[in-house]
This record gives sequence, C-alpha cells and structure tokens, in this order.
Amino acid sequence: MLPYGVYAAILFGSLFIIILGGAIVLLKLPLRKLVTLLQSIFHFTKVRSVGNDYIIIDVCGDEFEISKKLWNRLPFVFALGMCLLVAILVFIEGCIFSTRHVYSTKVCSERVPNCYLFKSQLTSFKPLYEFVCEPNRPVIPSNMSASFAVCYGFVLPDQSSIDILNQLGVCTGILSLVESIYPLVYKFARKKYGRISLIVLFCALVIIETTVLAMQLNITFMTIILLLLTQVLIITIFILHYRKVHHPDNISRVGSYVELKDVN
Repeated sequence: MLPYGVYAAILFGSLFIIILGGAIVLLKLPLRKLVTLLQSIFHFTKVRSVGNDYIIIDVCGDEFEISKKLWNRLPFVFALGMCLLVAILVFIEGCIFSTRHVYSTKVCSERVPNCYLFKSQLTSFKPLYEFVCEPNRPVIPSNMSASFAVCYGFVLPDQSSIDILNQLGVCTGILSLVESIYPLVYKFARKKYGRISLIVLFCALVIIETTVLAMQLNITFMTIILLLLTQVLIITIFILHYRKVHHPDNISRVGSYVELKDVN
C-alpha cells in the first residue's frame, strides 16, 4: 500500500489542482460560454448583450450584469465552480479513488482495504499503523487505543461501464437537484422570513458539521461535501440579493433597447 505521505499528496494535491485549475478556467472563460454554463445548470437566462464584454442575465426575475471584471462575475463563478467541483468529486469517489473515514468498530471493506490508523482525528497527520485490512474484520480492534482510521482503495479497475454510467447519473442528479431547488430558495429569500430561515439553516449546517467532526461520528465524505455545497449556494443567494447592479457609463436603456454612447 501507499505510504501515508504519498496518499496525502495524491489526495490533497489532486484536490488542489482541481480547484485551482477550475477557478482559472472559469475566471478566464469567455463571457458567452460562462453564461451558457449558468443557463445549463441554474437556468439563468440571457436578456441582452453588448458585444463580448457585457451581458445581462435574468436570475429568477432579477437582472444582473456580467462583465470581464473579476468582482462582477465572482458570485456566479463561485456558485458554478462549487457545483462542478462536487460533481467531479462524486465521480472520483465512486469510480476512481474511494476514501472512507471510520470512527468505530466498523468492518473492513473489499472496496477500500488500505487503512491508516490514528489515535484520534486531531492526530490525523501521523498514523500509528498502516495495514491492509481483511474483509469482515474490524478496522479498529477493540484492544487498540486508536479511535480513527482512514481507508482508501483504487476502485477504477473494478468499474464496469454500467458502474461508470450510474455514477454519472448520480452527478447529473445532484446538478438537477440544484437546478430545481436554487430558484425556489432564491425567490423564498426575497421575503424577510425567508432570509431569516436561510440564516438559521446556514447556522444549523455549520453546527452540524462542527458537531460531526468533533464527536467523530461515522459520516461519509460526500455528505460533508454536499453540506458545503448547500452553504455555498446560500451565501451566493445573499450576495446576489444585496448586490448593487452597476450599469456602465456608456450604456443607456430605453425599454428593451441598448444604445452605446461615447465616453470621454
């Protein structure tokens, strides 16, 4: 099995590369292609555009302007990037490199047989023991003082075309769920009681995550990722609701027409 340092480098290095590469691509993406992605995932519709540098999109009845300025497109890139990141991580977890966190006497799995044993989650940078566990045997024996283990497995060789298609279906289902729920939550947040409810929900999610990690409950990595996705989408909703729309000085509007004017 891999030494713990190599495992950590693969896991966190891959995650860092995906996040960094995705952020660069989305921030440098041509405006029209960015709007196309927003339309496909969130169903935001393009209202009108001026060349390739300025586009107005409709977000559940509210119009927002997207330009090449970083701050102008950042909330949309943030929400879009998080959705794509979750889809990529779900696919990797299910079809390529599966990881499992164990906090109790759970039995070993044929899917993730390579394990690192730790005294506690707070000491997860230094494993006590590295081993390949036997199926149906406890990962953490009762006679050991360790309370936390991380197990992994390269599951790609065992995947069939049906398995890959099923995992792609899971990724598509997550994006479809976002597409259906996001507009409803956005409209709900227009009301005062809606904003209060979202604040309470956000705080509850943070408390749940903190409690789960502190008490070392046996919860999957994907559950944590989905909770983070929900928090990110709630944050972007608040940003869009309180964001001031700025119209460029060289654009005037008469009804649905856009006219360019020279600016000295």
